[in-house]
Amino acid sequence: MSQIALENPEAKSWPVPEQVPGSAFFALMAGLWGSFVTLLAASPSTLDDAYDWLTGLPIVWEVLMWILTLPWAVAYLVYDASWAHWLRVVLVALIVTVHLSVCAPRVTR
Repeated sequence: MSQIALENPEAKSWPVPEQVPGSAFFALMAGLWGSFVTLLAASPSTLDDAYDWLTGLPIVWEVLMWILTLPWAVAYLVYDASWAHWLRVVLVALIVTVHLSVCAPRVTR
């Protein structure tokens, strides 16, 4: 019976869904932003310690880490500024939105 089903050209086959390239990278970035926002709300002292560690590195490693963590470091610096709270929250949300939109997977044509 299975032989007949395999040879039947009229048998319906369902299309196999394909994962959009870059979906795993986008999920990683979204997870990192989720962790950052959670730490910002629950334990800002942890982010203070991470920033102190970053600025305490030797200059070569500090520059490399700034390049690797630029969106999060800029978001932390904005949130740590002495501006109005609502402005800091809006700017951090804008940074998150722009970064995730840049990292969003795109379907190739």
